[in-house]
Amino acid sequence: MTPQSEIRQAAEPSHKDGGPLNHLTISVLVFLVVFVGHFTSGNITSTDSRWTVYTAMSVIKEGDTDLDEYEDMLKTYNYIYTEKDIRPHLYYIYPIGVSVIAVPFVFVIDQVLVRMVGFDLEGYIKHTIPGGVEVFIASFIVGLTAIFVYSIARLSLDRRYSLLLVFIFAFGTSAWSTASRALWTHGPSILMLSMTLYLMLLARQKPRLIQFASIPLAFSYAVRPSNSIAVLLLTIFVLIQYREYFWRYLLWAMTIAVPFLLFNVAIYDSLLPPYFQPAPDYSHFLEALAGNLISPARGLFVLSPILLFSIGGVILRIRENRWDRLDYFLLAIIFLHWIGISSLPGWWAGHSFGPRYMTDMIPYFMYFLIPVVGQISQLNVRKVALASVGKLAFAAVFYGLIAISFFVHYQGATDSDVWAWNSKPVDIDLQPGRVWDWDDMQFLRGVRN
Repeated sequence: MTPQSEIRQAAEPSHKDGGPLNHLTISVLVFLVVFVGHFTSGNITSTDSRWTVYTAMSVIKEGDTDLDEYEDMLKTYNYIYTEKDIRPHLYYIYPIGVSVIAVPFVFVIDQVLVRMVGFDLEGYIKHTIPGGVEVFIASFIVGLTAIFVYSIARLSLDRRYSLLLVFIFAFGTSAWSTASRALWTHGPSILMLSMTLYLMLLARQKPRLIQFASIPLAFSYAVRPSNSIAVLLLTIFVLIQYREYFWRYLLWAMTIAVPFLLFNVAIYDSLLPPYFQPAPDYSHFLEALAGNLISPARGLFVLSPILLFSIGGVILRIRENRWDRLDYFLLAIIFLHWIGISSLPGWWAGHSFGPRYMTDMIPYFMYFLIPVVGQISQLNVRKVALASVGKLAFAAVFYGLIAISFFVHYQGATDSDVWAWNSKPVDIDLQPGRVWDWDDMQFLRGVRN
């Protein structure tokens, strides 16, 4: 049996839903709904990400990753996101992984535009930032991630409640208000981590699949360096739990890691690019710890309150004796990620919306939310007389927090005023204490205006 056929066999849903074809059909519909919903949302937040499309176009047209041909644009926008004295070319200092993912998208978009309407995309980006192209690619990536979230949910839930989990992921978290608003590193990051998690869950039944989990996991690091925590801990997990396949796991990882390191040495004379070497800052560590969870502008549980139920999911898994070794590692990744981002100099994530730095952990929060959704699925509201008041209140709070989370991230994805909050009345980078201003909450800026 080939690895591909083994993955397909292991991936069949645990609940009957009409067979693999029907599962594929639902997955395609999930992708389309999420992709269209995100692509048409309106807000474009191309800042740190803005040279990703340029790098991809340079690969396609010039066969290299330098941005010399776009020097005028770099000078016009005067951004610090290029290294200007390297051999002595201009390079994007952000992770190359996102640009690699963007290459096939940019190639297809460029070819379609030229052949259908005679539009020169390369000429266009020499005088205009292609924010729409970024949002298209980013929305496509989040749509793909939604398929993996659905597939992960189907291992435990029926179709209807798996779709509920997808809705929470796609429209109740920063996947909507951040990951798809531009080609941030967060979109490819959650895609790679979701793929990794899905393969690791399938490996419970088909252990041989664990070796392939290292491919998206390794690429998650080439996309976003903070994923080094997930890389390290999940690799330790594989060593402990699947020692028989560990060397294969490492060899598959090398197919990503070796080219990535060789590229860095060739371009930056270093194993890691400049962006991968931030200096920690603990002067506001306690404030950052609190701010990343409960501040009105950056707090995960304030802006996506439905994720509070993920804590309940942890408790349910323990209480129902379903807690296993992988769960320990996933919980540790979330905790250490929180510690890591809270030690960054700009812990408030600069000009952004909501808990941007916590976006990468969304796949794990979705995983721990599954037991709670399972509890909700067992509540038959048509037999109210048989249901306790507590269970009904539990369901009411659950759906109420979904509604609040949806509203918050709808604002972030569609209302330009919430983005303007970063600059007015004072630039957030000059006065980061504004994240604690309950009288001027970012997501309400558009409503009040």
